Amino acid sequence: MALVLAGMNVTAQPRHTFCNPLDVVVGNERAVRGGEPVVIIYQDNYFLFVSHRRGYWYSPDFHNWTYVDAPGYPAGVVSVVEMDGKLIGCSMNNRNVYRAIDPYKGEWEKIGELSSDRYGDANMFVDDDGRLYMYFGWSQIMPFQVVELDKTTFKEKGEPKQLFWSDIKNHGFEVRKPEDVIYSIFGGRRDYGPEELPWIEGPYMIKHNGKYYLQYAAIGLEFISYSHGIYVSDSPMGPFTYSEHNPLTFKTSGFQVGAGHGSTFHDKKGNLWTICMIPAQYGEGGRGSELAIYPTAVDAQGVMYSNTALGDYPQYYPDERKVGGVDNYVNWKLLSVNKKAFVSSTFENYAPGQALDEDFKTCWVAATGDAGEFFTVDLGAQASVNAIQINWDHIGAQRAGGGGMGGFGGGMGGARPQQAQTEQLYQCYEVFVSNDNSSWTKVISKPQNKMELKHDYNELEKPVNARYVKVVNVATYDNAKFSIKDLRVFGTTSKMKTQKVTKFMAVRNPEDRREANVIWEPVAGADGYVVRYGIEKNKLYNSYIVYGKNQLYMHSMNTKPEYYFDVEAFSSGLPVYKENPLETIGLGAEIQLAQRGGGGNAGYAQGAGTRYIMLKEGMTEYSFGEVGPGTWTLSHSYGPVLWSGQLTEKELISAEANPKPTVTARLTLLGEGTKNTGYLEMQVIPGKENGKIIVVRK
Repeated sequence: MALVLAGMNVTAQPRHTFCNPLDVVVGNERAVRGGEPVVIIYQDNYFLFVSHRRGYWYSPDFHNWTYVDAPGYPAGVVSVVEMDGKLIGCSMNNRNVYRAIDPYKGEWEKIGELSSDRYGDANMFVDDDGRLYMYFGWSQIMPFQVVELDKTTFKEKGEPKQLFWSDIKNHGFEVRKPEDVIYSIFGGRRDYGPEELPWIEGPYMIKHNGKYYLQYAAIGLEFISYSHGIYVSDSPMGPFTYSEHNPLTFKTSGFQVGAGHGSTFHDKKGNLWTICMIPAQYGEGGRGSELAIYPTAVDAQGVMYSNTALGDYPQYYPDERKVGGVDNYVNWKLLSVNKKAFVSSTFENYAPGQALDEDFKTCWVAATGDAGEFFTVDLGAQASVNAIQINWDHIGAQRAGGGGMGGFGGGMGGARPQQAQTEQLYQCYEVFVSNDNSSWTKVISKPQNKMELKHDYNELEKPVNARYVKVVNVATYDNAKFSIKDLRVFGTTSKMKTQKVTKFMAVRNPEDRREANVIWEPVAGADGYVVRYGIEKNKLYNSYIVYGKNQLYMHSMNTKPEYYFDVEAFSSGLPVYKENPLETIGLGAEIQLAQRGGGGNAGYAQGAGTRYIMLKEGMTEYSFGEVGPGTWTLSHSYGPVLWSGQLTEKELISAEANPKPTVTARLTLLGEGTKNTGYLEMQVIPGKENGKIIVVRK
């Protein structure tokens, strides 16, 4: 995956940061499914392997990636390790073992067969003494197991040893909760129960400071609570002890959710990272998996932990990460969350606010995919903008949304070696900034975008001062409408801050110690809160991020230990925008205009030509166009008639440039409580071919 943004994004060249979720792309191909990722260092290069692809990527610096086609590579859900100076690999439920002759040319050869083709989520591990082990497990009811393999024949040396099963009675994060379901895998066959056994899967062994850390995933990709746990041992064969500090990676809140089935690896500095498969949705019905990566560490007492609190905020690449700890996030605030939006148009109920709500399951959609459709966010005041992540959707596309995705900060893009790029264009757009919503400066330009970046992260070369950020469509693809899941603007202000919340209460459920409710006193001006918790006061290794409320329900705790909690408020220092739903969505009162042939209840006159308008706070005029001669009824939908009558050609057609109303009628008084606040008036305005009916609030 060579990062090939040059020439496409002229202001986002030298990058120091990336931002989850991650896109994996191969040249001009469609985005690749980011499943079951494995990262290792071999010959001073990082190698990334994902499932179900006969190819992989390598990079000397974790920034710039080269894709390698490898027809003889095992594909499937793979395991790759270095043994005796060579890369060897195998695949889930497949006997064959392969060795790389030249991994940079994609040349592999079969070198043996395993004893079994039932190694679910096979994971080979080579210990410091050169001995080879196989860890496997992929089931709701079967255990994780380990067996030593002969390094030459790859046959089992002895019987597999059972290690552990799931334990939902004691491990809250392993529980499958129906409220966490993103999409059902049962196709309507059945509903999810209140609690179900999880899939435990994806074993991955890493050794650190003499300890063996066996990583496992729970509960299934279709849940936002897809996550990782850890068991620890002094021996590769066990016995293994459950870490009460679990989960290792767990993220159910914020824009990017999920943190399961991946691998933990050392970078060139010796720092640990955990790369995860996460759930994805794209287009209408499209689903699949993407990638996310979190900083990980092991403390002085041997506890492995990760930092997912701000897991979808910009963080530094490995070569700029500090050594030790997990504090790798850039001190940029999310400036755009829940701010006010202005748009060129809106399709159906895909409201503008849904592109600023930090929810990957919602989106804003323009009425068309035409050039010029735009989305503008008002940050509320001037700020310094450092990076912009545009998370696209694909509503109305003639091609299914699909699910493949994964890469680093807007693209572990990849040029195929010695292979010509095709000219397929993907989402093409430009981004402008302004301080007055009138004079604009272009900061991102991708009018000929040849990479399918679904999470297009752009770190600007230099920060720009702006209050407004506008994304303008140049062209969509697959005939989709212009669609944005979330526009995320990162930067700084002189007033941004974080502060401890001193007044909060955390109450565990006495009947189910896996659960707790946390409530706290709201902090004025807060954009959100980070709720941290852990089983030691100085080891609050687990967390949630919360927007727009001051309470949290959690079901991720282990039953045995007691827990400590901490709540931190964070603010960009920008004015807090509170949407008035009576203004943006409507009062709930709807008026309808229907043409009828007479007879029946005029108040319920409906048909294919019936038109509806929602009354909204602050609006003073509503218009029904294309009104021709005939009998028309204006009513309160499913309610009383406001006006009904015959409109003639004389009343509806006029050649005048600014015609006066030909019919006026007072419809109803308006009020609040006992107070009269005005009235609605109807006006018929003639036109050259048809007239219109205007309802005016006076």
